[in-house]
Amino acid sequence: MALGFMQRRSSRKLTLHRQRSHTQRCGVSRRLEMDGNDFTLEGERHRILSGSVSYFRVLPQQWRDRLEKLKALGCNAAEVYIPWNLHEPEPGTFNFEGRCDLLTFLSLCQELELDVLLRPGPYICAEWDLGGLPWWLLKRPDPVPLRSSDKDFLTAVRRWWSELLPKLGPFLAARGGPIIAMQVENEYGYWGADKNYLEELRTILLEEFGSDCPLLFTSDGTFWPDLQQNGGLDGMLRTANFGSDPAQRLAELRAAQPQGPLCNMEFWIGWFDAWGALTGKSFRDPADVARTLRDTLDAGASVNFFVFHGGTSFGFCGPGGNISNVGLYEPQVTSYDYGGLLDEAGEVTEKYLRCQEVLADFLQKPELLEKSFPMSRRLPESPPLELEASLSLEESLPVMATPITSAVPVPAEQVGLGYGYIMYRTKVPSTNKLPLTFGKEAIRDFASVMTEGRVLGTIYRNDTRPGAREFDLPEQGCHLEVLVDMMGRVNFGPALLTERKGLVGPGSVQLGSPFTGPMRAVLGWEIFPLPMDEEMLSEIPWDTRKVNRQWNRGPRFFRYVLHVQQPADGFLALDGFKKGFAVINGFNLGRYWEVGPQRSLYIPGPVLQRGRNEVLIFDIDSPACDRAPPAPRIVSKAIWSSGVLPAGAKEAAATVSSIFQSWTA
Repeated sequence: MALGFMQRRSSRKLTLHRQRSHTQRCGVSRRLEMDGNDFTLEGERHRILSGSVSYFRVLPQQWRDRLEKLKALGCNAAEVYIPWNLHEPEPGTFNFEGRCDLLTFLSLCQELELDVLLRPGPYICAEWDLGGLPWWLLKRPDPVPLRSSDKDFLTAVRRWWSELLPKLGPFLAARGGPIIAMQVENEYGYWGADKNYLEELRTILLEEFGSDCPLLFTSDGTFWPDLQQNGGLDGMLRTANFGSDPAQRLAELRAAQPQGPLCNMEFWIGWFDAWGALTGKSFRDPADVARTLRDTLDAGASVNFFVFHGGTSFGFCGPGGNISNVGLYEPQVTSYDYGGLLDEAGEVTEKYLRCQEVLADFLQKPELLEKSFPMSRRLPESPPLELEASLSLEESLPVMATPITSAVPVPAEQVGLGYGYIMYRTKVPSTNKLPLTFGKEAIRDFASVMTEGRVLGTIYRNDTRPGAREFDLPEQGCHLEVLVDMMGRVNFGPALLTERKGLVGPGSVQLGSPFTGPMRAVLGWEIFPLPMDEEMLSEIPWDTRKVNRQWNRGPRFFRYVLHVQQPADGFLALDGFKKGFAVINGFNLGRYWEVGPQRSLYIPGPVLQRGRNEVLIFDIDSPACDRAPPAPRIVSKAIWSSGVLPAGAKEAAATVSSIFQSWTA
């Protein structure tokens, strides 16, 4: 029995991979097609071995390193998402530079002879803000019906694709480029069943590319029978997304698609992380990943590692969020390490090595194991950085923002703000001893509540503690300020339609409570949009003549000096800070939060310069200080907390599991 299995496995490998090696393909027309249950490429049977690389989560100077490691793994393709919101930050304004330089990334894939599986959306999920959909779709009081054949939504899609698709034309495989396949939407089966919408997207692609259109596909889960049905179209390849049980999942895919190549379009080798996760950083045993990979390949399926390299969700237009099964908001951390084959800094992991062994055996290419990638040089660990200046938001606000007046608080999107922070200010008249109350859904997502320069407290979107949303104000009235940190928009599920930021909903701020009789809305507001972008941060009125080392609790900016002899990758540890973001030389590294599990921010070497570097930190709830201020420092490795588990517990459990499996094999 065992001998027969090995003979069949060996035969499968020889049949599927007796194909000519890649040659330089510039200008050579190629086409990925379906032939029965197999793919063919250039007329020969082909197995797709791919890895997900998010170009927008990696700096361009690092793209080549990541793609070379993908090729060295044994892969022949890169899977690539395109985030609409990053490329069209405002309606009709497009960006294809820097991290958005998609065309240079595709050119690099072609140079390295890596095919591309392109996923242009419009929706991509990707644990990215609003699933890659632009924030301005939520600007109307009645939001545009997203991911549907709604006229306004399709008008926005056509404008975006009319800019994007012509740029992709030269990169189609039929025209000598690397793009061999393209996805229509993404995991649509989880969202709806509007076939007209999917048909419209397919029609746009076919009309743009004509006979050169690459193979079109959809991808969905399989464990609910209607996922594949609702998310796919007849005449178009269906693929599956799963991380385990390949025999069962591929059988479910086969039931949904009786004929056609089997493909695991998202082989989940890890998982994303959320702020405040009790279990700490997600973990998956490398040996388990390798076993699942081997089983998937032996079942005859193509596979795409999700993720091969995740990178970092820099800035504010980055990490998304989920709504849990019990209705809690779960914002994702800045790191998109995901437990990938490369870690957040692009280093080879144990998972990479185990999967490389599987692919070397499967492809019968032992030379893959000869390729090694030593760890890149890191910044030396530093003492606490030197504080150069500090300033409260209250001192900075007059020169940073001009207020908009409104009778009631309105969401950030309706005042033209997509990302960052937003401040609401009003004069509260005599309170008659009534408490100030925030509505249950009012805070999106974390707020500091202040009066007369004093912090009354903070509110997080998930707060359910009795009295957490009520504050006592002076009976004679006062000036009230509410500073809201707009965290990641939900990127999956129906909450996309209502995911506005700031103070949300009618009666979001009132005097009174359910126990005091009728409540009274607080009216007459000034609203300060605070995108905290490079232009705004450059206007902070620093005074470096003296370093203030004493202050009261509240939102505060800090400026530090980092001296670098030779730029290299590193991590910024933020002990002593509560919640905010950090910027180096104008580049936003992303958000931090003391709740963990992420406790440091990745610093890409390309953002540094030899000599003096400026580190700017904004903390929305900086504690009162009368001694030494908080001081960040440079560390060489990422710092993660283990949550409620003892350090190393998950790794130890995986070792025990592997030993048990070896005994029972």
